[in-house]
Amino acid sequence: MSRASDPSLESGGLPQEPEHTPHSPQPRRRRLGIWLLVACLMLAGLGAYLFAKRPAQTPRASALAAVPTAAIRTGSVQHTLRLSGQTAARNYAAITVTTFRGQPGMGRGGSLVLTKLAEGGSKVKTGDVVAELDTESMLTTIDDMKANQEQMELDLARLQAQQALDWESLQQTVRSAKANFDKAALDFKKAEVQTAIEQELLRLAMEEAEAVYKQQLFALDYKKISLDATMRTTQLSLDRTRLRFQRTLNDLQTFTFRAPMDGMVVLQSLERSGGTMAQYAAGDAVNPGRSFMRIVDTSSMQLEALASQAETSELRVGQTARISLDAFPDLTFPGKVYSVGAMARASRMESFYVRTIPVVVRIEGSDSRLLPDMSGAADILLRRDENKPLIPLEAIQSEGDRTFAYVRTASGFEKRYIEVGMRSSLEAAVLSGLQAGERVALTVPPAGI
Repeated sequence: MSRASDPSLESGGLPQEPEHTPHSPQPRRRRLGIWLLVACLMLAGLGAYLFAKRPAQTPRASALAAVPTAAIRTGSVQHTLRLSGQTAARNYAAITVTTFRGQPGMGRGGSLVLTKLAEGGSKVKTGDVVAELDTESMLTTIDDMKANQEQMELDLARLQAQQALDWESLQQTVRSAKANFDKAALDFKKAEVQTAIEQELLRLAMEEAEAVYKQQLFALDYKKISLDATMRTTQLSLDRTRLRFQRTLNDLQTFTFRAPMDGMVVLQSLERSGGTMAQYAAGDAVNPGRSFMRIVDTSSMQLEALASQAETSELRVGQTARISLDAFPDLTFPGKVYSVGAMARASRMESFYVRTIPVVVRIEGSDSRLLPDMSGAADILLRRDENKPLIPLEAIQSEGDRTFAYVRTASGFEKRYIEVGMRSSLEAAVLSGLQAGERVALTVPPAGI
């Protein structure tokens, strides 16, 4: 409809406003897409520019870059020998059941029982009670020996009285024989008035009385010797009984064990039923001469190891070492070789022809975690070179009896013969042919570079 024909205009009214419609977001999205497109084009242009400015890498340069190298550095190389063993205390005291002097056979049948035992790993002072044995059987034996000794003392007193009586009787017999002899001698002096036959009879009676007297007198000496011998035998038997009784009393004192030094208690092991090994405990039986405990000084320890005969040719007393423990890998101690055995010995677990030599390494230092009977190892320093150019072992190549390395140069890798000295597990000392700062190939470079 045209404006001229609009009835509202003709009637003089105002024109009506059109209905309001919401603003459309399409122009804003269009502008954002345009800006993103411009940013992508700028980044693509920058990448193309940088790629165009980078020099082109030739295949030779790529091959050189692919060869791993290492720099020659100056340092020290050392040759060590690792020995495995167990830790042990250098100063210790073994607690051993004594051999009884009063009753030599006592305890052989396992009659000795531990009634008290210090806990393993505990600290003790000199004089502390660390173990005790059951004293019941020993006290019974002492009571029997005491009664036997008292009976022997009574028997000796009775024998002395009996011998005194017998001696007096013998002396009385001798005195009687002397009186008979004296009487016969007087009778013979009166024989002058007697007949010849009577004189002969008196003479014979006198000689007989004299013979009897001399015989009694002679027998008295032997009887004295016999009585003294009997008394001496009885006295010696009593003395022996007294001595055994006193020794048994002394043995009773050994039923209580005291620490002879300050240190830590380490219990020994014994085989129980079933073949299992366990530490001694209260209630276990022990025999005379058997050690069941040690008092160890943990401030002075050593590593006891075994080395093969081929390895000990370079071992010397005083060489330094580094000791490590299997239970605590982060714990190490310095040490020194204390002794090297002079005689080789065969091991039961190895071939008869494999002989080992005991080596003792003294541990310098202490720690609360360092205890006896711990497995560990000692790295003993045999030789050491100072301030030498060092080359990795993988960079060393061999050609007959000569060694060489591939040295990185400006134009590629150069094959250079070198002289190598002492080697470690990772590096070797270079005696000639290389200098510090040069780079060597860790693998054989491709041919032509």
